[in-house]
Amino acid sequence: MRVLLWEHYFSAELNGVEPAQETDCDADSVFLTEIMEINEKLAEPKNEDILEEIETLIKVKQEELTKEVTAAFERDDLQEAKNLLAKMKYFANLEDKLKNKKIPS
Repeated sequence: MRVLLWEHYFSAELNGVEPAQETDCDADSVFLTEIMEINEKLAEPKNEDILEEIETLIKVKQEELTKEVTAAFERDDLQEAKNLLAKMKYFANLEDKLKNKKIPS
């Protein structure tokens, strides 16, 4: 998934659209609320059921966003691709946090 994210990231850059930084994302409040809720769940004490639920959610969201960003590139909607790539970065960061949480301490 990360390789695909970077491929799209550099494709946008080559087409003259500077990829969005997480702080530049014009994400809607529903999206940001979803990210905050997942972060809050990850901050809770380790619970395997919740971690599996989060892992599934992240995977589904990454697959959806991958399809959407691919479609945006195919129709040359680089601004939409930029916004979607920023959202993908949020989920990539959540995936990293999840992996760190799952590492036995």
